[in-house]
Amino acid sequence: MPVATICTEEFESLGRLQVKMLGRPDLPIVKVPHPVGGMPEATIEGYADEAVERVVAVLTGASKERAVSP
Repeated sequence: MPVATICTEEFESLGRLQVKMLGRPDLPIVKVPHPVGGMPEATIEGYADEAVERVVAVLTGASKERAVSP
């Protein structure tokens, strides 16, 4: 089942550690800028617009992006 985890840049290292500890180091992580909390809606929409192509690429298998590099 295709999965694309989205996290902010601030939490990328934690996300990578988590997927490795869960035995799924191949799960992709798509990063967005940090922070998202308290940001104007237009800013969040911009983050989403920038990430959508990467998310689609991950979900369709067109991306080499992985949670932990081989």
